[in-house]
Amino acid sequence: MILKVNDLTKVYRNNRKEELALDSINFHVNEGEIFSILGENGAGKTTLIKLMTNLLTPSKGEILYQGKNITMMGKDYYKKIGVVLEGNRNLYWYLSAYENIYYFGRLLGLNKNTIENRANELLGFFGLYNEKDKKVGNFSRGMQQKLAIIISLLHEPKILFLDEPTLGLDVLSKRDMIKKIRYLSRNDNVTVIITSHQLDVIEKVADRVLILKKGKIEFLDTVFSLKKIYSNNKYIIKVEKILDESYIKNYFNKFNITYSGNTTQIEAYVDDYNFINKFLECMIKNDICINNVSKDSNSLEDIMYTFLKPGSDKVESI
Repeated sequence: MILKVNDLTKVYRNNRKEELALDSINFHVNEGEIFSILGENGAGKTTLIKLMTNLLTPSKGEILYQGKNITMMGKDYYKKIGVVLEGNRNLYWYLSAYENIYYFGRLLGLNKNTIENRANELLGFFGLYNEKDKKVGNFSRGMQQKLAIIISLLHEPKILFLDEPTLGLDVLSKRDMIKKIRYLSRNDNVTVIITSHQLDVIEKVADRVLILKKGKIEFLDTVFSLKKIYSNNKYIIKVEKILDESYIKNYFNKFNITYSGNTTQIEAYVDDYNFINKFLECMIKNDICINNVSKDSNSLEDIMYTFLKPGSDKVESI
């Protein structure tokens, strides 16, 4: 465990009005894991990230880094973390990539040799070594994002905070960024805390997800567990024969049928796969050709809609 959040509460006060942004939340982050924070706008994500990066002070509760309160650690905590904000606001576009790296490296207190060695290592890792003397203003969005991460990794932080790291990237750049994030976690043991509205990215990269709603934790577990709990158990079966609805009712209580030529497509909703097996055995026994059998799993985006849709104050399964 590298971070522990205890009874964390944040209240904003404005013109004698109080707004509760986070309400007594508790969780921990393991060393080397990729931990994602999700939720709709206003759920408390930004407040939580600012608290975890020591940019805000809690109204109540504490955040511990390896047992030490980060508020009390001060500058020592900043040496342990790297932060990349959405929009690459920490880059100077009129400077070259290397000039940006050198400037921020000196601000971090690194000497010239250390900066040069780390720069060459990280520029090579992110595929930007041959671009190091070019102005950042001429970089693509993906190149700028990589450079921002390079700068955040110069001082070899234990925790890397990434806000929307793949926003605006093309398919290839997004895939490459996902690989790099995984490598940092698996090979360098960097703890990555990531926020993103691109749920397909979170689905591919996160070890665990924390879902916030109205300042409270709605869910905290692995992506696998989340999808398992909210699986829609829908199976799609295609057979080379026109089957009557009355016939299908012998096997499934809840289903939809569509016909195309001599093909019947059945969308069957079952809690037990044995119902599917019995149906398929019957098809084989009657020499009916089975074209396809597949499970249509909910995506993370579908599941998040379940949490965030209007009128859904609490998901009953949790």
